[in-house]
Amino acid sequence: GWGCSVAKPKEPKFPEPSKWLFLLDGIQRGDDPKARAMLTATLAAMAAGGIRDHLGGGFHRYSTDRYWRVPHFEKMLYDNAQLLSVHARASQQLGEPRYAQVAHEIARYIFTEMADPAGGFYTALDAETDADEGAYYVWTDAELAEVLSPEELKLVSAAYGIGEEPNFEGRHILLLPRPLDETAVALGMQPEELRGQLEVIRGRLLESRNRRERPLCDTKVLTSWNGLMIRGLADAGRLLDEPKYTRAAARAAE
Repeated sequence: GWGCSVAKPKEPKFPEPSKWLFLLDGIQRGDDPKARAMLTATLAAMAAGGIRDHLGGGFHRYSTDRYWRVPHFEKMLYDNAQLLSVHARASQQLGEPRYAQVAHEIARYIFTEMADPAGGFYTALDAETDADEGAYYVWTDAELAEVLSPEELKLVSAAYGIGEEPNFEGRHILLLPRPLDETAVALGMQPEELRGQLEVIRGRLLESRNRRERPLCDTKVLTSWNGLMIRGLADAGRLLDEPKYTRAAARAAE
């Protein structure tokens, strides 16, 4: 029930979001320590790994390695819809602002990339650009150096593991090899100072990435998957006090 392939055990996929909603139900009923530990460990690993789009928000379809560093780069509506619910509920039930941040990133991605002008939501973004897996999302050393100053590149290298060997076919997938608080200590910075500077840097990288050729978008509007996104936006709107999410859910339902 954890979404792993029986036929191809070397291609692990992250646990299905519906299972995390079940864990959250258990925590809400009685604050089960085991359920809490399972949930928080999984969400933390996903948020740190390469299956999270650290620039544009949202999550890729699944991981291709056991450490959740290298994703299959396709982005699916149904995954992100359920993950929006999970992170919004986790933020409220566990009292952790970091989950709310991830939820807001998912919603931003959905509104930017997956919204049908008629009110519904598209199905998926392709993994490839011109038959090159992940080309839209990954970075060479030269591309990073072209966008960032040496000081900014130093921070990105420390925070997102860029100083290490490329982790995907000679290119870098952004991920967090260690918590940002630990990186801040190593750099002699306050955590909030590091987070503030990285927010600006991520904006510059995203602006540069947006000029690349985008992956193809599957513009089907599927009723069942839109149902999941309506729930995700309704949950996030209610729990995170974001009326625009609730309005988007109502518009899609109508």
